[in-house]
Amino acid sequence: MVLGPFDEDNQFALYEGYVLNGRHIFIMDDGQLWLRQVNKAPGLDHLYIDGDSGGLVIANEVEGMDTRVLIETIITELKQMNGLQFLLDIMLWTTDRGDLNLKLEILR
Repeated sequence: MVLGPFDEDNQFALYEGYVLNGRHIFIMDDGQLWLRQVNKAPGLDHLYIDGDSGGLVIANEVEGMDTRVLIETIITELKQMNGLQFLLDIMLWTTDRGDLNLKLEILR
């Protein structure tokens, strides 16, 4: 996945990752597992460009872990939860988390 541009117009970073459903990618960066929205690069089989939204840090301090196994475990656990259970058990109980605005009014 190509991420950027950063401070300068020609400053980009290239990451290897695991693509989920052709629109999202899990990447490792500095010991953190990130989930980002991506767009497929036209004409290139294995290249994705970072999308228009910010990313989510899914897990911290996971350097050295088997990334694929970690992703599979997280997906399996999340699939077994409903949305309310996720909000109550994960979002509200994550330590060192600041306030979040999920903007759920779009569900109207």
